[in-house]
Amino acid sequence: MQKILLLFILLILCFVGAAQDVVIKGIVTGEDNRPLEFANVYIEGQFNSATITKADGSYSIAHSNTGELKLCASHVGYQKYCKSVNIKAGVNQVNIELSQSNHSISPVVVTGTGTHHRIDDVPVQTEIITKKDIQEIAGKNIEELISGISSSVDFISSSMGTNIKINGLGADYVLFLLNGKRLTGGIGGYTDLSRIDPDDIEQIEIVKGASSTLYGSDAIAGVINIITKKPSNKITVSNNTRIGAYADVKQLNTFSFSKEKFTSKTSFSYKQTDGWQLNNMEFNSKWESNHDLPFLVETFDKPVNKTRGYTITQNFDYNCSEKLSLNANASWYEKTLYFPFKGRMHNYYYNNRSAAFGGKYKLKKKDYIDFNMDYGNYLYYNEYPWKYNETYITKDDVIKVTYYPEERFKNSEQSIINAQAKGVFHLSAKNKLSTGIEFMRDHLEAQYRLTKPSVTSNTSSVYAQNEWKATKNFELVAGLRAIYHSISGFSLTPKVSAMYKQQRFTHRFTYSKGFKSPTLKELYYYYQSQRMGVYRLYLGNEDLKPQQSHYFSVSSEYKYKKFRTGVNVYLNRVCDMIEYQIIPTAYEHDRQGIEETKKRYNIEDARTLGVDYHFNLVVSPQVTINGGYSYVDASNLTQDIRLNGVSEHSATFKASWTKQWKTNKLNLNVSGVYKSDKFYLEEDLKKMYAEPYQLWKFTANYNIKRFKSVDVNLFGGVDNILNYVDDSPYGSHYGTLNPGRTIFVGLNLKYSKGNN
Repeated sequence: MQKILLLFILLILCFVGAAQDVVIKGIVTGEDNRPLEFANVYIEGQFNSATITKADGSYSIAHSNTGELKLCASHVGYQKYCKSVNIKAGVNQVNIELSQSNHSISPVVVTGTGTHHRIDDVPVQTEIITKKDIQEIAGKNIEELISGISSSVDFISSSMGTNIKINGLGADYVLFLLNGKRLTGGIGGYTDLSRIDPDDIEQIEIVKGASSTLYGSDAIAGVINIITKKPSNKITVSNNTRIGAYADVKQLNTFSFSKEKFTSKTSFSYKQTDGWQLNNMEFNSKWESNHDLPFLVETFDKPVNKTRGYTITQNFDYNCSEKLSLNANASWYEKTLYFPFKGRMHNYYYNNRSAAFGGKYKLKKKDYIDFNMDYGNYLYYNEYPWKYNETYITKDDVIKVTYYPEERFKNSEQSIINAQAKGVFHLSAKNKLSTGIEFMRDHLEAQYRLTKPSVTSNTSSVYAQNEWKATKNFELVAGLRAIYHSISGFSLTPKVSAMYKQQRFTHRFTYSKGFKSPTLKELYYYYQSQRMGVYRLYLGNEDLKPQQSHYFSVSSEYKYKKFRTGVNVYLNRVCDMIEYQIIPTAYEHDRQGIEETKKRYNIEDARTLGVDYHFNLVVSPQVTINGGYSYVDASNLTQDIRLNGVSEHSATFKASWTKQWKTNKLNLNVSGVYKSDKFYLEEDLKKMYAEPYQLWKFTANYNIKRFKSVDVNLFGGVDNILNYVDDSPYGSHYGTLNPGRTIFVGLNLKYSKGNN
């Protein structure tokens, strides 16, 4: 009996051993033999027999039975694969080739409505710059990335920040978001985007026109939402380095860790450049009063100066339960702007500190409440490398101070608190309601630069927006925000958007009202500065009115298989636009050396009117072409002149070729930007123009995935292939500050282990 029992146990073990010796393995590739990572491979009807392919496209499934079964595979952008195979004992090699789908899955966007939509289905027209675009262009900054894809976006970068424009309206009217939250703090009056490294960006979303209903003040020209990368592995370590001419170095190092409910991401970003001159001559400000003097004189000043800066950020996410998740982040940013010794006797030093805490609470079904609080502290100093006697003209006195080497003087300190809460409620299958409240406190201290020791403003608002899907093909979005500003008073900003789908066409219409309260600097500033050879006094105006706008747009988009094109016609009417005007210089200021006085005022009526066109064509799995054209008529209607610094005609073009092998991928990319001339009204009412230009760029990316956990990407290229340089004298209005043809190279390394 014992022998029979022993024999029976041995037979069972043999059967078990044989059953465990059945393995299905192979490689999943596309039609071009490129291995596909993260493809789902499974046996139909047996959910415990499934796996995901690795970086080299390989998969392995252990099975318990032999015989005929149906093996399936799927991947985003490819047609589903299912095939009957006869499985035998041992190792069964089954390679799978997936065919590309004619209907690629469009990316998800959130900025236009504040809720998630596929870009093809979002009622508010939204432009998107994908991770693929960012890698292919390999831009040295965010402005270059955005303007290289969107023809309606223009920018002039300088040492003092970036004046970025959307459809003819400048940085004052463009609201920047970082992961959906207001990005505050800037340089020279402009939002400082150098704090964010392009290699850390997942995608960029652009919504044109007034968006004050969802985002409050400043969103008159549009909203640009920069979405950073989220950890997707248990451990990820990466290094991204880019080196170009004029000691232009950009480096990003990140480390992310994820375990169960907790995720951490730490990043360090460093940027530097030595700057450059376009012309070593400048206009002589004394020539107008004495023509015997030379018209041009030598200068040491540069339009782009030497800078050194770094950013440290830390992000934490914790899933407390299935319903509640919390997040916290902090950042530290330092930047020094160095002026030539004979150009200016001090440097600028900036230090930004920010911290935020928030969370999301899921209610029943898809409803949720989102909340967060952000704090930012922004410091701006003069830094003195040499002994220097400084003179300050204040409202009541003239103050002289001597500074010694390594001393700093704090020009200003700004503190901003922003708290908000939003709820999204699915009232029915056809109605989605978003409601929210927001409070923002802005406090500014600036010794010798304000009419008061310190100034503060508070903004409170409440809003509601409903998304109504009336029919399968028609959707309507309507919202209203009530805003109370402690200085500007009360305002309402409604918005209505509609989308209608008609076979291959998608039509959209939007009306929205924009609102922008005067900044504390526009209201209370009182300071002098030597700029472009002229000693000027700049004055705020406590009687400024808030700026408001009415935005209308109609767009149609056509999509068929691998071709997409669209056109958008818009009108943005801006009331009480804030600008500087020249006023007579007071006698006592003239005696103190002030050559010109400028004061803020409201332009009663201005508008931008234009057309945007874009197209995207997938010629083949290897070749993609896209481009755009924008025409804008931007006018100061009160004075019947063009708005300053706006190109009437803009165009972009990008052609990409990709070749993929099992473990390697090569991408070659050619892109170009064209801008027509820009109008400027000089202080003496002379009409001036910046030259038109076109910049072409070649970029090559070579990606290597020969290693199990390490991704290597080599890239390089030629910027400004045609070597265009605007070498007008220093102090001129420039179309572009590009220094000419340059070469850049870079290396990206990424080590990852385990999937979340």
